[in-house]
Formats: sequence, C-alpha cells, structure tokens
Amino acid sequence: MPNIRKQLDTLLTREMDRKSFLQYSGGIVLALLGVTGLIRVILSSNRIGDPASTNQPTVSHGYGSSRYGQ
Repeated sequence: MPNIRKQLDTLLTREMDRKSFLQYSGGIVLALLGVTGLIRVILSSNRIGDPASTNQPTVSHGYGSSRYGQ
C-alpha cells in the first residue's frame, strides 16, 4: 500500500500538459467502468441459473402448461 501512495503522490505533483492529463483521466475512468462492469456481470451470472429470478411461473400440467394456455 505505501508503494501505491508514493506513486499517487508523484503523479499528483508532476507537471503535465492537457494531453497527458486527459490520458490519465481517461485511463482511470476506463478502469473504473471495467471493474464495475465486471462486478455487474458476475452478479448477474448468479441469477441466470436461479429459477426464482425468472418471472415466468413453472407449471408442469393443467391449463397453463401449454403456451396457448397462458
């Protein structure tokens, strides 16, 4: 952790032009969106196999068992 803090301090104290600032800012935004997107995919993959997550009732016989009976 101290290594990251040292790198962050050197990055914040370094003089940079607009182009390099936008590159660093864009990289940070892409990294954050990538991490949150990955978490979203992982959380949604748990719901795919869960029958309680679907809105369709499971009926095996009776009036609602065919696709025309619904």
